[in-house]
Order: sequence, then structure tokens, then C-alpha cells
Amino acid sequence: MKTIIFNKILIVFGIILFINTAVNGQNWPGWRGENHDGKVSGFVTPGEWPGILKQVWQQKVGLGDASPIFIDNKIYVLAKDGNDEVTYCINAENGKTIWRTANNPAPVVEGAASSHPGPRSTPVYSNGKVYTLGVEGILNCLDAATGKIIWENNRYTEVPQFYVGTSPIVVGNKCIVQMGGKNGAVVAFHTDDGKIIWKLEGQPTTYSSPVTMKIGSDEVLVVQTETDLIGVSMDGKLLWKIPTPPESRFYNCSTPVIDGQNVIVAGQGVGTRSFKIEKTGSKYSYTENWINPDFGGSFNTPVLNNGYLYGNESRLGKLYCVNAETGKTSWNDETTLNRFAATLNLGKEILSLPSTGEIIIFSGNSEKYNQLAVYKVADTEVYAHPIVAGDKFYIKDKEMLTCWGF
Repeated sequence: MKTIIFNKILIVFGIILFINTAVNGQNWPGWRGENHDGKVSGFVTPGEWPGILKQVWQQKVGLGDASPIFIDNKIYVLAKDGNDEVTYCINAENGKTIWRTANNPAPVVEGAASSHPGPRSTPVYSNGKVYTLGVEGILNCLDAATGKIIWENNRYTEVPQFYVGTSPIVVGNKCIVQMGGKNGAVVAFHTDDGKIIWKLEGQPTTYSSPVTMKIGSDEVLVVQTETDLIGVSMDGKLLWKIPTPPESRFYNCSTPVIDGQNVIVAGQGVGTRSFKIEKTGSKYSYTENWINPDFGGSFNTPVLNNGYLYGNESRLGKLYCVNAETGKTSWNDETTLNRFAATLNLGKEILSLPSTGEIIIFSGNSEKYNQLAVYKVADTEVYAHPIVAGDKFYIKDKEMLTCWGF
């Protein structure tokens, strides 16, 4: 009898563990996901892709291009609602608002960026806190359960030409952000109180976001600035600097892609480049592996899938596939899409969401382009990355957050 009861307990525990693992595996805590690589875990591939997606719910949240994040069936999104920059916590099942916090008064966005008045930076979640970065560089830390503002930093008032487009990341007790504009800095704020732990100044801020990579036993930051690809230690020391100045009216917008000891940079108007980072003793060095001058990214970061890069090229947004080891082009589609696009790795499939508001699903096939489905998911332009969790797609367009399912 005891054995039967014990076995039942084990089965129940296993089911709970499976459910928790599935939910956690689908979390999307920051820019391009948990590892900042655009890779979706736990995606449920349909046996056959349907002709259309069904709208499950829709919620107006406000203006902005900031991508939402997904934690334990809650969605957090930053937007401009009325005269404020606002953080929402929304129930992913029904779209209802759990809490809404006005972070700060929304600034007036002027000049060439005026058609995008809302925030562009993706929030990041860590240990019960949500960190948001406003369009003019105000950094907020909020309690994820209640929306209460824990701390704020409004010290950095200079912004890039098109305002703040980088997203923060959290490593340990540090919330790390590119701050400022031409006179920018990489800054590490303490997650508890917002005090500055360290800052690396003299790094002009661009629209890319920091990522991390392992070199031996060291975890280091990889940061694309307006002029250089730099490595930064976790205590704020500059480890390497690779010149990557933008050309031909391009900007450094793509986030670096990490492939082992290689860093792949897509953009700057010069195509895509791959660099190998090595450490000998205490010294770091780099060598260029390859350059593909034909396919780079503008406002798009490619994803890495089974040794190949998939993305939207920098001029007309055409889909392409490049061998990440050699840099050679495997294929490119001739359909003009848009250079503003989000790319996600679903496993066997790749998702592309150009700003035109149509999700494109195609095979992760390095030999040829094989389109599987196209779904219209927005009536306005889309500049935010989607969330894919289970069999649901969450889309933030100009003002609306919408859930779609099979």
C-alpha cells in the first residue's frame, strides 16, 4: 500500500515538475529572450500550419516600439499612454490588466524620430523586478508583482539621434545599460537600489543591445557601440575594441550574435562580419573569420540555427541564409519585405515579422527557402518583436497588444 501511495506521489510530482519546466521554458524575460539569441523554447509546432490565426484577445496599451516580455503567464510591456510612459502587467490568458504604473512623464520626441513618440527599449525581468528604459533614457526598476517603483535613474539626459533604442540586461546584481548619446557610457546599476557599481565612459551609444559570452571561465559583455564592437569585463574594464563604424548612412542597430568564441555582427552598411575572440593569459585578442558584403542587417538581428544565420537583409528586407562558419551565402529569397523586421528561431522553423505586420514562417533549411505560412497579425506597422509561447503569438503593434492562436 505504501509503495502504491509513494508511486502516486512521484507521478504527481513529475507532472508538476513537467508543467513548471514547460512554463519556465517558455519565459521570455528580456530582449531576444533568456539568452538574447532569439531562440524560442517550448514552441508547439502544429501538425499542419492553418490558413489563418485566430485572435484570442486584444488590449490597447499605447504608442511605442518596445517589445513585450513574458514571465509565468504575465506580459510586461512599456508604452506611451497619454502623457506618461507606462509599464503594464497583463494576464496572458485573457489580456486583462493586472497593474498599470506611470513611470514618468513622456518626453516630446522631435526631429527625424518624431513619428515614433513612444519607448523603443525592451524591459528585462529578473528576481521579481522589471527594469524599463524610457525613450529619453530614464531607467526604472519596478516590483513585478505590484508595479511599485523601487528606484529610478534619470541622470543620463543625452540621447542618440533617434532617441534611446538599446535595451538593458541583468547579470547577477547588475542591471547593465548603454546610456547617453555621443558622450555615452556602459553603466552597471545595482539591482537593489540603482546605485552605480561601475561605468565605462567614452562609448557612444547606439541602438544595439549588450549580450554576454563565455571565454574560458570568464563571462564577459559584448557591446556594439556607434563606432566599435567592444568587450567589457563584469567589473567594467575594457577588454577589446574592434572598429565597426557605420557606412553609407547606416547605423549600428543589430545586436551581436554569439556563436561559441565567435561574435557575428550584421550591419553598418558593410554586410555581416564574424570575429573570433581569444584570451591568452590576461590579454584578449581578436581575428576576423570572414566577411559577407552582400547580406547584413539594418534594423534586424539574425538568428543562429544549426550553424546558419537567418535574417532580413538591410536594404529591401529580403530573407537570407548565411553559413556561420564560412560566411558564404546559402540562399536568398527575392521577395521585397522590409528592413525593419524581427526574426525568431522556433527550432525547426524560423519566424520573420517585418514591420508590414505579417508573420512569415519558413523552414530552418540551409539548402533552400521553403515558406510554410503567412499570417496577417496587425493593421498598423509593427516594430516590436513578438512573443511566442506554447501555441500563442503575442504582437505589439502601434498601440495594441494582441494574442493570436491556432
